[in-house]
Amino acid sequence: MKKISILLISAALFLAACSEPVDMAENDEESGVTNVPVTEQEEQVTSRTENRTDYQTVIPYQISPSRGLTSTNMVSSYNIEAFEKGLFDISKEVFSPDDYIFREGQIFTEEMVRGFLNRTYTREEIDEMTEEELADGTAFSNLGLNPSTGGETDPDVIAEEAPLYLSHLLEQNYVVEDENGDMQLEGMTIGLAMNSVYYYENDDGSTESVSLDAATVKEEGEQMAEEILERIRANEQYQDITITFAIFIQSNDTSIAPGNFVSYSVADAGEGELSSFTNVNEQNVLFPSSEAEELSEETNNDYQLFNRNLSSYFDSFTTSVGQGYFKDGNLEHLSIEIPVEYTSRGEIIGLSQYVSDLLSNHFAGVRVEISIADKSDTYALITKTSDGNIQTHIYE
Repeated sequence: MKKISILLISAALFLAACSEPVDMAENDEESGVTNVPVTEQEEQVTSRTENRTDYQTVIPYQISPSRGLTSTNMVSSYNIEAFEKGLFDISKEVFSPDDYIFREGQIFTEEMVRGFLNRTYTREEIDEMTEEELADGTAFSNLGLNPSTGGETDPDVIAEEAPLYLSHLLEQNYVVEDENGDMQLEGMTIGLAMNSVYYYENDDGSTESVSLDAATVKEEGEQMAEEILERIRANEQYQDITITFAIFIQSNDTSIAPGNFVSYSVADAGEGELSSFTNVNEQNVLFPSSEAEELSEETNNDYQLFNRNLSSYFDSFTTSVGQGYFKDGNLEHLSIEIPVEYTSRGEIIGLSQYVSDLLSNHFAGVRVEISIADKSDTYALITKTSDGNIQTHIYE
């Protein structure tokens, strides 16, 4: 992706948009209660939980102005969860929860995120547009990070030569509390959710897809991060904060295993370029599967034995669904869902006890979380720590 510096107005619009939104007061005439705007309420910090790896947060809690786009832009809930959780994990490598407080991103507006996801326009495309087309197509700002079609109209050619790589942007802010109790923005993490598959509509109305080369997607994402950094640094207000960029590649829209992060980079305060990206070696895989077998044949075989033991317990059992998280080649966490058709509480209690007993003989050294559920309800949760401590909770 080549950076296009066609219009200076692009930077001007970005600078104008980079400010925190102000919440308006709302009046409830019937109750006589006036809701005080969030910006006028005294900010506080939540108390630290027992799990010191979690961030404290600022209250009153302010949602991101672009928050609703995550579920719209990403291909599945599995990818959303992995993207958001993994972005916190990467942020912790840069912004320690002991020193920083989390706040949802307040800089990128919904309009800005939508603009970033557009295609960029070439000079030739802009020259050929009417004034109305320029305004309607947001060419005046030209914020788009996805590649230009170069005037191509054939959807198959576009799919091969200029697919949409960037699917979504997620911003996290990290603040510190000064001696006066005021929150000062010191850091930002920006996650770029990239596509592994480009879906498009053919001329006959059918939906087609093309798989994207992972190395190319990673490279495109890193170049987009460079461009976003340049735009942010153009605003003096954000020149002296640390900014982290992380590249996430989604799985396809039918996979129940999410995608994963592939790299991240940090621009320290005052830095205007990303010198290099650190590769992230992580995978989310299904159990049992050929991919899981390649990563850990022993664990994959152990999972198959676990399933066979479950099938011997009750006739209606089909198979459990497992999702493992590997980092640097090691299985760190395994989530298992055991589907059931509820018949009686006694069966749920018995099954939970049986699964707990099974767990003591399987998946040594791995954090495991097992849920027993049907399509609408979860009946029991069994967890196992990496050191073998098992807990069972049966919901009322």
